Amino acid sequence: MATHKIDPDEVLLGVALKLVRARGLYEGVIEEIERVLTSPTEGRPDANTDGTFSSHYWPTAEPHPAMSLMLGEFAHNARSALDNLVTALVVRNGGSPKGHHKFPLTTHSNEWANSVVEPWPDLGPLAGVTREDLDLIHDVQPFHAGDPAGHPLALVGRVNNADKHQMLHAAIAYTAPDADQQVLEVLPATTRVEIVWTPQRSTLLTPGDEVTRYRFLGPVPDQWRVKLNWPLAIVFRDHKGRDLLFSELGHMYVAVALAVQPWIDPDPQA
Repeated sequence: MATHKIDPDEVLLGVALKLVRARGLYEGVIEEIERVLTSPTEGRPDANTDGTFSSHYWPTAEPHPAMSLMLGEFAHNARSALDNLVTALVVRNGGSPKGHHKFPLTTHSNEWANSVVEPWPDLGPLAGVTREDLDLIHDVQPFHAGDPAGHPLALVGRVNNADKHQMLHAAIAYTAPDADQQVLEVLPATTRVEIVWTPQRSTLLTPGDEVTRYRFLGPVPDQWRVKLNWPLAIVFRDHKGRDLLFSELGHMYVAVALAVQPWIDPDPQA
């Protein structure tokens, strides 16, 4: 019975297409996040006994499971693009891909030495690739970073494994880690307000949580309106409680694109 012969050029085209798909999913997640973060919150402030007023997080748009689904699909396409690359490299060097072949994402140099280099060229995840290819893959490994577990390629592997083997990540709103609240507008315009309390930066939020406490500098008008900015962001949390900031997604995509760049144009439709 005839068997299909793997064409390494076709595999590399598939790698590029997976990266195109990953980028589209990444952009889709960011678009949904922007929609949620720019949606206003509603609800009247509560008067406190000490004369201050409290505003609460009652969003008109919340993070939703579709974001998590897109995150998992993004990570799958990015991770499989790396693994498919190894298939192409093995075949191009005259070998046949086996179940142990994959693109290693190692966070410790001794793991690379013991699990990848020592069994090479006959065994291990990169068995059969050329020395040049081995060295290029070595150069992008997470263990070179100061924080290997937080390296974008390590995050690709972590998110993909958690999504594939356990469950969707939870998408959660939280107070931005790099910005503070501000009073944007007060009506009547002659009235002044100051913020006296806000949650700590990077505090996870659920609807109804208090997010601002403020007071008037002078008499409280009979009718008034206070407009505040609430710098928010989105975090994705997996089944082990590990958080992925949405700002990491771009770094993850770029890291995979750079990892495959020595062999292909990572985005043929750019």
